[in-house]
Amino acid sequence: MVQLIISASLSSLFVGLFGVSWESVDNKIVREFPAVSFISTQQLNESRQSETSSAKIFDVREPEEFTVSHLSGAINNSKSADIAELVSDKNAEIIVYCSVGYRSAAVADALASLGYTNVRNLKHSIFEWAEKGYPLVNSEGLVKSVHPFNRAWGALIDDSLHQYPQ
Repeated sequence: MVQLIISASLSSLFVGLFGVSWESVDNKIVREFPAVSFISTQQLNESRQSETSSAKIFDVREPEEFTVSHLSGAINNSKSADIAELVSDKNAEIIVYCSVGYRSAAVADALASLGYTNVRNLKHSIFEWAEKGYPLVNSEGLVKSVHPFNRAWGALIDDSLHQYPQ
């Protein structure tokens, strides 16, 4: 019962903070992290298909979310300090993503404050990636679903793409 109350409270908080539209999410990200640069899902998918990118890709979601699905080759790490330990070159191309782009915008902003010069946030992150049918993987291979994080965020992606860990 307590868990249900906490979950409902958190969902209400997220809905109150972000609403349930991409416009409200985008506005909040731009307002809180104005210096963060973006890459579109289409741009990233094209660069990965043509193998023109040497970007290091970080999935900053929680491990439970990453387990359900992630971009192939992505490293699951949610802390900018830990990412900095893995990438010593401050000019390296780094792309970060989460569910919708808010958590990853915070990480991108923190990396920039550490001196990283080529960090981009994946606009609309894994939700848009999945909606467009771009490839996702987990330990079993190719998958099509994502962890919706919670009901508030989940409203931004088709229910048919929702999956929670088993």
